[in-house]
Amino acid sequence: MVWHRRRRFGVRILVVGVLATTAGLMPMAVPASADDGTLTFFGRGYGHGRGMGQYGAYGYAVDHGWGYGQILGHYYGNTSLASDVGNPTISVELMRMTGRDTIVTGSGLAVNGSAVGAAAVLVHKAPDGTLWTSVAPGCGGPWTSAGSGLASQLTITAADGLPVVCEASKTTTYRGAIRAVNGGGTQYTLAVTALQDYLKGVLPREMPASWGSASGGRGLEALRAQAVAARSYALAYGVRAGSGASICDSESCQVFSGAVEQLYGGAVKVLEDSRTNAAVDATVGQVIRFTSSGVIARAEFSSSTGGWTAGGTFPAVEDVGDATASNTNRTWSVTKTFASVASALGTGAIRSVNVTARNGLGADGGRVTSVDIIDTAGKRTTVSGDTVRSKLGLKSNWFTVTGISRGQAEAVVKALYQDVLGRGPDPAGLDNWAAIVQTTGNPRLVADGIVNSKERLQALVAAEYRSALHRDPEPSGLAHWVAYLERGATVSDLQIGVFASQESLQLLGGGDVGAWVAGMYAAILGRPAGGSETAQWAQVAAAHGREAAVAGIARSQESGLQRLGAYYQRYLGRGLDPSGIASWLPEMSGRGDFTVPGLIGGSQEYWNRAQQRFP
Repeated sequence: MVWHRRRRFGVRILVVGVLATTAGLMPMAVPASADDGTLTFFGRGYGHGRGMGQYGAYGYAVDHGWGYGQILGHYYGNTSLASDVGNPTISVELMRMTGRDTIVTGSGLAVNGSAVGAAAVLVHKAPDGTLWTSVAPGCGGPWTSAGSGLASQLTITAADGLPVVCEASKTTTYRGAIRAVNGGGTQYTLAVTALQDYLKGVLPREMPASWGSASGGRGLEALRAQAVAARSYALAYGVRAGSGASICDSESCQVFSGAVEQLYGGAVKVLEDSRTNAAVDATVGQVIRFTSSGVIARAEFSSSTGGWTAGGTFPAVEDVGDATASNTNRTWSVTKTFASVASALGTGAIRSVNVTARNGLGADGGRVTSVDIIDTAGKRTTVSGDTVRSKLGLKSNWFTVTGISRGQAEAVVKALYQDVLGRGPDPAGLDNWAAIVQTTGNPRLVADGIVNSKERLQALVAAEYRSALHRDPEPSGLAHWVAYLERGATVSDLQIGVFASQESLQLLGGGDVGAWVAGMYAAILGRPAGGSETAQWAQVAAAHGREAAVAGIARSQESGLQRLGAYYQRYLGRGLDPSGIASWLPEMSGRGDFTVPGLIGGSQEYWNRAQQRFP
């Protein structure tokens, strides 16, 4: 059995309190949840992010005291505010009515200017494309034919200008008129209304009317900005295919509700609000126009930009206003199973989801422009961030994604077993450690566990025995040195104990101290010793004992570089880089052999390499 002398040479326990921050050795991100094959998306903002952010407009108005003109100028670059459009009539396609009969009730109804003499009128598209009318005393009939029509569109008006559209469960009152249209074989129902009346049905649906009361009325500036943006968007929208309408009433355009709604047998619900009406009236005729062409801008907007607009038609800008305290959409997270993501994106069973490109604006690199999905068969599918957003129902395309599949977890466990212990994992070990990686998202826990395992300590002792004594350790010696390491000793301390032994002196040097020093150089530093080096350490051994000579060599910077380089090569398949030397070499004089391998094994670079080695 090999015993060390009583004198110890500065055994130190160095606790590493920071993770790697050098290039290529960034720590793995830890997801909020990665339970049994889940992906967690951490996002910013709500909506496409183009043009005005509504929460940002509110923040600028309430927190920064901006007026609506300043708000519009910030979001819609290269435009100017104009007051020249008046109050034209527009038509709005009522999307929920597409393909259905048009039924209208009200006082003094007329179709194309001709009174119908009944409380309700129904327009039905016949198979030949003509529009037929029927009349009744109310929405529910009974219906009496009022004759055939040859027109492709019919306009229904009420004497008070408030026609009411009848549906299965409710009625909706609109300002203006209702038009039935045969567009390419499909019946459409349109609300025909003055632009100002249209906007009064839009604003409460697109921005909370309550914002107008915030901070002593400063929130009205956000509503006014919304009114101008909505007016500009409506006039710049174009023409709807099929119906020929100016715009539609859904989120595909901008939401328009009408004036009043009533469920059958229920209370009347007024859909307009005095605060949003005031914002519409205060900005009558105002739009934003491109300064270069004078064309009205299609002023897109969304709930929250997350801190930066997306750019595109309007220059991207930082959105400080978006940080207003009431913004619940500035940051968010959602967790989905790998299976649900695969189903939504139309891929095979997913092994990994990796963001590969961003727009460079804001936190985490900004909005996602490209994502790679790799399935368990190794097939790569590349999709846009917008596709991921729409297919998965995410709030925006500005997100990071974390989460670990079973296959990914097993790959890193297999790599760690191979690199640290020189063997593959047993089934129980693989299952246990893979579960830890999945549930915590932190492979460093596994790396630390394996690096500090008794099996690894036994391997370290055996390796030093072979280097110093050219044999395997006997059971009692193995147990002694493993316990020594478990109490906090370093690899250098182990080398001192083994190489300073009488057995090592005889084996490496035949009893000659100079030859023994040369043998240590070859074993510990991997190179021959120079003549002066041999003489120097032989003199140290003679004056202070062999332990002192071993300590000088084993704790040298060169020895630390030798061991650190070996870890890089074994774990990462490459040599040391300057930043790695600067960060890790100081650790190798202490407990670096037990901390650095765990940090490397928990790094993103090691993770990526493990996925390639064990696909």
